[in-house]
Amino acid sequence: MEAVRQEHGQTDFWDEKAKTFPRYEEGDHTYEADMLRRIREMGVDFEGRTVLDVGCGSGMYTLRIAKEARQVTAVDISAQMLAYLREDAGALGLGNIEFVHSDWDSFSTDATFDVVFCSMTPAIHDHASRRKLLGLAHGWTVFMGFAGLMSSDVLSGLFEHHGVTPKVFNNGPEMRHWLESEGIRPKSRLVEGQWVVAKTRAEMLSSCTAMLMPYGVTPDPQFLERYVEAFRDNKGDYVEHIDYRIELLAWPA
Repeated sequence: MEAVRQEHGQTDFWDEKAKTFPRYEEGDHTYEADMLRRIREMGVDFEGRTVLDVGCGSGMYTLRIAKEARQVTAVDISAQMLAYLREDAGALGLGNIEFVHSDWDSFSTDATFDVVFCSMTPAIHDHASRRKLLGLAHGWTVFMGFAGLMSSDVLSGLFEHHGVTPKVFNNGPEMRHWLESEGIRPKSRLVEGQWVVAKTRAEMLSSCTAMLMPYGVTPDPQFLERYVEAFRDNKGDYVEHIDYRIELLAWPA
């Protein structure tokens, strides 16, 4: 029963996050385009391949990969994320994506894949979930995780006001250490930078509410409405700055 409650909580969180989650953007100038260039430089080839995208979210990587791959299986716990992915795939005329609404523990397939791709997903976090990941790849596996830094100017003040100690996300190095303990030596790259995300007022309010959910905090609406005004720019956008450090890992089966 506890596991069911946790799963429902995760579903609610990601469905709420989906309302303000970035979606696919055309062009070679985007963060996702840059990361895929780095991945290709590490030796990973998506052309004509079968790909499993674990925790695909709204599909910012999924859609780029599907333009090259033969088939992409996109798995996510959030039905709303998958709905956005399906909508954007239709707009791009991509018919080679299988949409799977499932948490990682429940996901099941008899297939293995040329490339298994994981970007920033919390689903891969322990021995069992990592072993499952390895078992589904007969080619390359790509894993991206935070490396100790994910700091938002919006959230820092919000957490301080509510007495929340934010989690430190270090799943990139944790994955690398686990792989090394299993005798696997992945290629590794550290990527640092800052995301600048402009939102509407409604999107900023929704995003703040969603990010407090995992800590069991429901913010006072009047406080939150006053708080977000500090992040309004002269164009009327509400802008969040997020400093990040990501470890990019890739290894062949």
